[in-house]
Amino acid sequence: MTALFRIPVLFLLLAIAAGLASPARAQSAVADGQKLAFDRGKGNCLTCHVIKGGDLPGTIGPELKDLKAKYPDRNELTAIIFDETKRNPQTMMPPFGRNRILTEQEISAIVDFLQTL
Repeated sequence: MTALFRIPVLFLLLAIAAGLASPARAQSAVADGQKLAFDRGKGNCLTCHVIKGGDLPGTIGPELKDLKAKYPDRNELTAIIFDETKRNPQTMMPPFGRNRILTEQEISAIVDFLQTL
């Protein structure tokens, strides 16, 4: 095989490998998001929200279910977690992103998890 034909084959193999790895990365992000959401010292979502699978939930905020249907645009849900005070100045929800409680990557993982509920 000539070098000219090897390059497209290499790119094809890399694209296939990337496609196969995507579901594993998605599952990992969901698992990381659930861990953060349930972590009382980090995301702490259970302090205020009922979440399926969570122990000792609070009732200050709404139950977190059917969120993919409620927020089909994940950017809206991300913005809520980042700083809900922009949308609702009277909210009790902490501005997790603005106050640097959670990183953008952590917020994204939590959104991945919440969209599975």
